[in-house]
Amino acid sequence: MRNRLLAALAPLALAASAHAAPVNLVVNGSFEANAVPNGVWMNVASVQGWQVVGGPGTGFEVRDNVIGTAHGGRNFIELDTNGNTTIEQVFGNLVGGAAYDLSFWYSPRVGLPAATTGMGVLWNGQSLAGTIAAAGGNANLWTEYHFTVTAQSGVNSLRFASLGTSDSLGANLDDVSLVAQVPEPSTPALLGLGLCGLAWMRRRKA
Repeated sequence: MRNRLLAALAPLALAASAHAAPVNLVVNGSFEANAVPNGVWMNVASVQGWQVVGGPGTGFEVRDNVIGTAHGGRNFIELDTNGNTTIEQVFGNLVGGAAYDLSFWYSPRVGLPAATTGMGVLWNGQSLAGTIAAAGGNANLWTEYHFTVTAQSGVNSLRFASLGTSDSLGANLDDVSLVAQVPEPSTPALLGLGLCGLAWMRRRKA
């Protein structure tokens, strides 16, 4: 009887698990869409999912194993190419009022002081962390940052801005992620699942 109950409840559990699986809503969050040769960097004004929306810099760099390595994959970006730059990705399909988990990895540029490696992150124009900055070491020193953000109705904006000295040497960014928060199964939901199982057992016994 117990095995039959488990078999009956298994599809429900699988459906709940599939529903709860996190999906990264950021397009090209790891900056791998551009094929960049090993040891080469590209100065761009836009890539898939991202575009420059503020200067004085006119672009940002997509790097592949040059002056540091990526946190994940092959590519990462540096925001300050020929001056401080702000990049943006917009989201038009988020649920207004819903909470989302935002995460990304930051590293100062190799060998530079914190004054030139500052970076800011903004959600719908509001700063989430002030200036993120650190002194660079002998290699990229990746640190992960997490925030909970709330979506507004309509279009939502995620921006990263170079905030250090505007000198063509700046902050590195990789593995940006935005996922909807999935609530844990509530007590009433679990109780309801149990009652369904008991009802099924009684029907079988009758």
